[in-house]
Amino acid sequence: MLKNHNHDLVKQLSEDSSSLYRYDEYIKNAKGCDHCVNLWKKLRELDEERVKMLAEEITRHAKENRFN
Repeated sequence: MLKNHNHDLVKQLSEDSSSLYRYDEYIKNAKGCDHCVNLWKKLRELDEERVKMLAEEITRHAKENRFN
């Protein structure tokens, strides 16, 4: 079983990654409202950064043999 802090990292990475695919649909649905389109694009960028940060931290734990 993973330690809680590692489990938390993996779970959040999974949740954030799952959210990313929805943004294209949200952007498509918001056509006609430039403000909403820009909002969804910015939120997608923020989630992409979160996914990158979480993946880097998981990788760091694995390289340090702390992913248990």
